[in-house]
Amino acid sequence: MIAILSDVHANLEALQAVHEDIKARGVKRVFFLGDMIGYGPNPVECLELIHKHKFEFCLLGNHDRAVVQGVPNNFNKVARQAALWTREQLDPDAVRLKFVRQAEVDRRRPLWAFLQKLKPSTRINQLFCAHDNPIHPGDDKYVRSQEIARQCFDAQPEIQAFFIGHSHLPAIYTYDEQIAPEPGRRYPYDTRYVINVGSVGQPRDKDPRACYVLLEPDSFRYLRIPYDYQTTMKKIRQAGLDETLAQRLAAGR
Repeated sequence: MIAILSDVHANLEALQAVHEDIKARGVKRVFFLGDMIGYGPNPVECLELIHKHKFEFCLLGNHDRAVVQGVPNNFNKVARQAALWTREQLDPDAVRLKFVRQAEVDRRRPLWAFLQKLKPSTRINQLFCAHDNPIHPGDDKYVRSQEIARQCFDAQPEIQAFFIGHSHLPAIYTYDEQIAPEPGRRYPYDTRYVINVGSVGQPRDKDPRACYVLLEPDSFRYLRIPYDYQTTMKKIRQAGLDETLAQRLAAGR
């Protein structure tokens, strides 16, 4: 079994709940499709958890890249503020300027180095994983239509399944149809798919529960995990991040 996660966005409570569920199921392999940070209040702790448990791979999401390389012009005001705040929490040079203990600076060094080495996509046999559009990984484009999904299939005909995140919206595409996934239902692994695994830390499908995909030998399914989003909301407010980032967790939007 393989657990495939995306878009934690520094939501520690959601990540911990999903990780506990993964452990309880005896899953040993974890793929992460990007955006570990950005928006949420616990970037250091989320990176430490991911780093400690040695996920099989982690990809570079657009918010990860914005923190490390600079905020792009297409970020809105809320996303920009969160990215800049996150960099202040993670960049060892920025942390040093706060006159905090050297131990806190040193705590961030391996995390910062880890972020700088991430890539936007990877292929494992007949699986292709990307944060965004797998045709041009790292261009921040979405797969949100049947037409774009078909372009993915046509661009790489040897790939059995594409796993993506980015939009925070769980979705399944075959060459002929788009399917709204039902949590817990097993979908047979009998055709080619583009699979958006949804979001662990900031779901946007009006379901506040964390979302991830479990890939089994002959099928895959979406799992929804409840978590204490009220605590995350309080942390967002305490950090001085935008109020909309707190409110959207309760609404799952």
